Amino acid sequence: MQTAKDIEQMRDQDDMLHVIVGGKDVLLRSTQIKEVVRPGALTAVPMAPDHLIGLANIHGQIVCIINVGKVSSLPSPSLHATARTRLLMLRHPVMHVGIWVDEVKRMQKIDRDLIAQSTASELYGNVAQLEHDGLDYALLDCSQLLQK
Repeated sequence: MQTAKDIEQMRDQDDMLHVIVGGKDVLLRSTQIKEVVRPGALTAVPMAPDHLIGLANIHGQIVCIINVGKVSSLPSPSLHATARTRLLMLRHPVMHVGIWVDEVKRMQKIDRDLIAQSTASELYGNVAQLEHDGLDYALLDCSQLLQK
């Protein structure tokens, strides 16, 4: 049975999605992710910027798939699809954008105070460093990716 202290502690935590991008452990706020899907065929776009991997048809919607390594300090993911490769569809009221990740690990609860401390010392405006349970993570702010 949960105590009042347990419930209060859960309120002070955010759900974060743990993924692997280019061999690096990355956390993203679950509220910024609309959907996780397996990659299908991508259509290349001639003369597109190098961060645009291609276009995907996700449930009848055309979605731009980007290489997050080209628009942040993160390493680029392997662009060879494996059984673990996923596309993360991002939440945005107008744009339909997804990012290519090498693997989706799990959901984690992270203290909001720890997230706030990490984002205060961001490296590139959209990636911060965070240590949790003895592991180092990159904290990616997807909302900043969509403002560029």
